[in-house]
Amino acid sequence: MKDILKNKVAIVYGAGPIGGAVAKAFAGEGAQVYIADWNEATGAALADAITTSGGKAVSKKVDALDKQSLDTFIDQVVKEAGHVDVSFNAINVTKGGEQGKRLVDLDYEDFALPITTYTKTQFLTANAVTPQMIKQNSGVIMMITAIPSRMPLAGTVGFGPAWAAIEALSRTLAVELGEHGIRTVCLHSTGSPETQESIQKTFTSDPAAAKKFMDDFQKRASSQRLIANSTSLENVGAMAAFMASDKASASTGTIANMAAGMVI
Repeated sequence: MKDILKNKVAIVYGAGPIGGAVAKAFAGEGAQVYIADWNEATGAALADAITTSGGKAVSKKVDALDKQSLDTFIDQVVKEAGHVDVSFNAINVTKGGEQGKRLVDLDYEDFALPITTYTKTQFLTANAVTPQMIKQNSGVIMMITAIPSRMPLAGTVGFGPAWAAIEALSRTLAVELGEHGIRTVCLHSTGSPETQESIQKTFTSDPAAAKKFMDDFQKRASSQRLIANSTSLENVGAMAAFMASDKASASTGTIANMAAGMVI
């Protein structure tokens, strides 16, 4: 693929490992990328890395859980770039979620944290960009989910229901927005090895429980993958760029499966 996103304007919410990989892939395919992150330094560092490599990227401080912040941001992007072609939300829970615990040992607030956070940010970012995409009669709204949305894994607490809800949200948006030329896509991944530090932030504070959870998952993953390699961040970025491009114009309400065969 070469320049399959040329002349496209893409928003990436979240400058962490996944957001960073997708932003770099979008820019590498010719898109003008707007990086939206609450942490100004993190967003600026990612934008600088992209521009240093020859891509086009700017960063903005945005609260992806606040409607007013999002509406202001979208207005800025449209004023500067004229249009918005892709919206990808990679916002992650960073204040815990108590993965590694059993449901019976969990407080409701910890169970609900990923559900309320993920669904709220995906709902708000999708709704913020939809009016502009309707005016254009085109656009792609992208989300990302993970294995527990379809495969039950002990210790994943509220994350499985959260990702399942995101997939349902994406399908509903596809039905409602298709007549306006807007597509929706979910990327479905296993959790890349490069994201382990980020994943650790959502675990119980018990180091032994966290280690057991990861060891059990890696053992299960290695035995259930249909292909040897695990999903890399490069894989995620490449798939995001393709699904955001006009080459995937017939795909909406769909899930791009990058689970290496763990889920079919």
